[in-house]
Parts: sequence; structure tokens; C-alpha cells
Amino acid sequence: MGVTLAMVGKGGVGKTTLSALTIEWLVARGEMPVLAVDADSNANLHEALGVVYQATVGGIREAARSEVPGLQGMAKQEFLDLRVQAALVEETGYDLIVMGRPEGRGCYCFANNALRDVLDRLSRQYRHIVVDSEAGLEHISRRTLLQLDHLLIVSDASVRGVRTAKRVADLADEVALPAASRGLIVNRVPEGGMSETLRREVEATNLPLLATIPTDPAIAAMDADGLTVRSLPQDAPARRALSGLLERLYAGPASPRGTGVQCGPLAAAVGRGMR
Repeated sequence: MGVTLAMVGKGGVGKTTLSALTIEWLVARGEMPVLAVDADSNANLHEALGVVYQATVGGIREAARSEVPGLQGMAKQEFLDLRVQAALVEETGYDLIVMGRPEGRGCYCFANNALRDVLDRLSRQYRHIVVDSEAGLEHISRRTLLQLDHLLIVSDASVRGVRTAKRVADLADEVALPAASRGLIVNRVPEGGMSETLRREVEATNLPLLATIPTDPAIAAMDADGLTVRSLPQDAPARRALSGLLERLYAGPASPRGTGVQCGPLAAAVGRGMR
């Protein structure tokens, strides 16, 4: 399996834009192929990337309720493999899979377990996996079963946002979410930096502060006009700040998994418990 990075946090903090910029950064540096996973039930990653999807994993799971029992001449696992492969959106340097809505009423254990296997095998084909997650971590902990290398918890520049980030970190502990490293990104920091009150709240999370991303008028204009991250200037402050984090995160000794992908001294430090 390749190196997996997940952006998590409450809705509206900018994690989808940061996920899309991360995918673009990896592709631009030849770190391909990348699997982009939109794990938010309110899917938006495709819009930030400027692509269109036709099917979701959630839809495949629900369709399997009626379709799988009547299959003849095809193994159930093969059926789901084909459906998930067909749902992939293939772009230059990366593929996108959209997880879609959470599980509906009732339980269909075969489809859920089989889809976990399908997505686990799928992720092994990629050098990098970037997950744009919903705040509840449901898709990471129950659907994809991805072994995370980097769990990046995103907050906006507010006390409430940082407190929510702390709850997300606590939930990750509760579900024993496997992640080699994790840390906090504070997004949309105003000119002049974080207030002293906000700094104290960040320290109270016991999470390493990986980056502060400044408020960026270019991103506001991009969102207002419904444009993609490709429209964001290369020297945009938010893009530069995220690029600095990614360069630190992916620079350094090779991944211990033997993928040859760089994991970085920052990741190693966090993995040793510097939280």
C-alpha cells in the first residue's frame, strides 16, 4: 500500500480545498499514481478538482442489496470489483473514487465486508492515497480500512474550531484509528496571526501544530466563482503555506513499509509521540 494522508475536520474548515491542492502537489512532483478518495457524504472533492463522477461506493453497496442475490455465473466479489473499478474517475496522474452516502437502514454485511476488501486491494495499486474525510471518521474507520500514514486534522482559526479538532482527535483514539502520525492545521488564519487565546487552545489539544494557512482572497474568489484549484495562482499564500508543509512531510527517510516513498522527519517525530 502507498503512503496514505487523510484530511479530517468539521464541515466548512477548508479540508476539501487542502485535499485537492495536496493531490495537485503530488501529481506535479511525479508522485503518481494518486488515489483521491472523497469520503464525505456531501461530496465536493470532484468540484475542487474539476471532474465529474457517475457512481459512488455507497450507491454500489445499496444496489447490491437487490442485485447480488440474483447473480448467476458471476461471483459476488467479482461483481463488486467490477462495479468499483467502473466507478473510478480516471484523470492524468490520479484517480478519484467517491464514497457517497453512509449506510442506509438495516444491514447488509456481505456488501460492506466485500467492499472493504475491494477498496483495500484498490488502494494497493497507488503510490499515494489522499482522503478527504467527513468529521465523523466513519468512512475511514468502517469503510476503507486504509492504514493511515498522516492524519491531518483541519480547523479554522476559531476557538470552537480548534475544540472540534480536539474532539476529532479523541474520536480517532476511541476507534483506535491506525495512523503513524497526526497533527493540526489551522486554516484561514487572519493577517497578524493567531490570537493568544487561540494559541492557548491549540496547545490544549496536545496535537503538534503542523501549519497555519493564511486567509487567502484567491481561494475566496475561487469558491465564489465555482472554479477549481488549478485556477489558484502558484504564489497564492494558502498554496505556498500548504506546499511548505507537504515538503516537510514528504522529505526524509523512506517509508518503513518499503514503498520507497518519503515520509519525512516531521512524520517520524510525531510517530515517536511528540504530540
